Amino acid sequence: MQNQQKLTRVENVNNIFSKNSNQDVDKHYLMNDENSQQFANRRSTDIRLLETLNKMQQKQIRQLYLDIGPIYDIDEQYETQNLEDGSCYFGHLENEQKSGTGIMVWSDVGNILDGFWVNNELNGFCRMIYSNGDIFQCNFKFGKANGFGSFQSKVKVVKGFWTNNVLNGEGQEIRSDGQKYFGQFKDGQKNGKGIIFYKDGCKYEGEISRNKISGRGILVWNDSSYYEGEFRNGIINGSGVYVSGNGKSLSGYFEEISIKDRIQRIQCINNNGSEKLIEKIRQL
Repeated sequence: MQNQQKLTRVENVNNIFSKNSNQDVDKHYLMNDENSQQFANRRSTDIRLLETLNKMQQKQIRQLYLDIGPIYDIDEQYETQNLEDGSCYFGHLENEQKSGTGIMVWSDVGNILDGFWVNNELNGFCRMIYSNGDIFQCNFKFGKANGFGSFQSKVKVVKGFWTNNVLNGEGQEIRSDGQKYFGQFKDGQKNGKGIIFYKDGCKYEGEISRNKISGRGILVWNDSSYYEGEFRNGIINGSGVYVSGNGKSLSGYFEEISIKDRIQRIQCINNNGSEKLIEKIRQL
């Protein structure tokens, strides 16, 4: 039952962000007394959490939390523990240690953490709401993010696998401007092989290094023409083949010289030594 409720609340987070990804958090999550009262009336024990949340200076983050709700049920065994750093823990305690489900509130900073603790260490599914409205949720092991998780902000949603607090392996990044990435991550950066769908309808598939297209790959423009070859530091640079929309091909050395006024300019020196300028309309 508890797992089912947890999944429902995780879905609620995703729904809120998918509907409001292009809106400022402070515009959408306005504090109002009516919503606060509705939350307080859900269970009599919830009033203790509400009293803790009312100490927060960031009212919009408090309202965001009230809209989403805790990921675990609050029961009568929840206790309040004020810590030396100014934070407050509201949850299960055993021998003065966090043990079981609970909520950490940093009222001065504006962060709220729902989690599952074992001997004061996070172990299990946890969710952090940051003071700027960003949300990170993931499985934790021995106090660090280890497992499938997601990071959501006003500009992007990232999903993948975390190892010791770092995103590594297969994942995806969906940006609010329409750009999408599906592929590999290393040390928190897009790195390895992946596919990028740009907001103007172009697509890149190939190697990526430190968040930039670099290595062997293929870039397909929205007029069906494409370049297949070498890329360096985010631009076309190296040997390759360009094929136009009508099927005519050009082989040689290609170098992207500029993107200005929505025009992508690529200089080509073909195999017989002649030069040709290729221009593409882009919306980056």
